[in-house]
Amino acid sequence: MAALLGALLVWLVRERWMMAVAALLSALGAWGMFAESDLSRSWMRRLLPRAASRNAVGVLSPTGEVRRRAVLCAHLDTHRTPIFYSSTAWYMVFAVLVGGSFISMAVAALAYALGALFDWSWVRWIGLAAAAIQFLALLLCLQADFTPFTVGANDNASGAGVALVVARRLAAEPLAHTEVWLAFTGCEEVGAYGAAAFSMPTPRAGARRRAHHPRPGRLWSGPLPDRRRADPERKTNPKALALARRAAYELPDLKMHGQTGLAFTDALVATKRGLIALTLSTLPSPLTNDNLHWHRASDTLAHVDPDALADTHAVVWQLLQLLDNVSAEENRKQQEQL
Repeated sequence: MAALLGALLVWLVRERWMMAVAALLSALGAWGMFAESDLSRSWMRRLLPRAASRNAVGVLSPTGEVRRRAVLCAHLDTHRTPIFYSSTAWYMVFAVLVGGSFISMAVAALAYALGALFDWSWVRWIGLAAAAIQFLALLLCLQADFTPFTVGANDNASGAGVALVVARRLAAEPLAHTEVWLAFTGCEEVGAYGAAAFSMPTPRAGARRRAHHPRPGRLWSGPLPDRRRADPERKTNPKALALARRAAYELPDLKMHGQTGLAFTDALVATKRGLIALTLSTLPSPLTNDNLHWHRASDTLAHVDPDALADTHAVVWQLLQLLDNVSAEENRKQQEQL
C-alpha cells in the first residue's frame, strides 16, 4: 500500500520533490515486505490488525538429571482458503507476483530517487509498471481476507496430534536426561507470533513467564514433523542437520531428505536465534492438484494419511532418542575428563 500510494502521488502532484516522497514510500514497502517474510519487526507491524492468541505448553521430565531440553512444536491456528492456493498453477502465479512485488518496490524506490535527483519525469512510467504488479498482488491478498478458514486437518491438526501421541509415549517411556517441552503455538500462519512469544520472553513478561522459558541449546521440531523433508527457510544449524541425517540413516525406509523451506515456520524463529531447530513436514511427491490440500477447503480428515502420521511419529521418536544419547555421551566424556 505504501508503494502504491507513492505511485499515485507522483501522478497527482507532478513535482520533483514528490518523486523523493515516492522513493521513500517504495523503500518502506520493500523493507516491510522483507521484514515480514523474515519474521522481523518493522513499521508494518504497528499497522496490522491484532487479536488475542494463546500458546499451550507442557513439560515431560526425564528419569534422571536434566542435561538437555527438546521442544516439539505444532501450531494450533489455520489458514484461509484464497484462490492462489486453489491449484498449483495459481500458487505459481502468486509466488511470481510476491517476488515481483518486492523487486518492483526496490526498483521503483531507486527509479524515483534518481528521478528526484536528476529531475527525470519519465521515471513515473517505471513506477506505474511496478505499481501494476503490486496492485495485482494486493488484489489477491484482499481476496484471501474474504475467504473461509480451512479445517486444517493436515495443516496442522496432524502435527498437533503426532505431538500428543509422542507425549503419551514419553509419559510411559521417559527419556534418561532430556526434558521435553510441548509447545502448541498460536498465530503461526500470520507470522509465527506464538513461537516468538514462547521462545523469547520480554522483560515486561515478569518472572512467571520467564519461569516457563526453556534455556538455549534445545532441539526444536517444527510445526509438522515429517518423513520426507527436514530443512527450514534459513540456513539450518549444522548440529540439527547432523541429527536429521543420523535419523534418516537409522530409518532408511522413510526416505527423508532435505529441502529449502517453502515458507516460514515456527522453527525459523528458533533458527534466527541460534538454536538447534528443524522443520519436519510431509508432502506428497510429486505435488499435483489432486493431492495438495494445503490451505484449501479440502484439508479435511479424509485426506490425512495414517501412514504419514506413523512415519512422523517414528522420525520424532528417533530424533529424541538420538538427542538423549548425545546427552549421555557428553556426560560420559565429562566424567572421563574429570
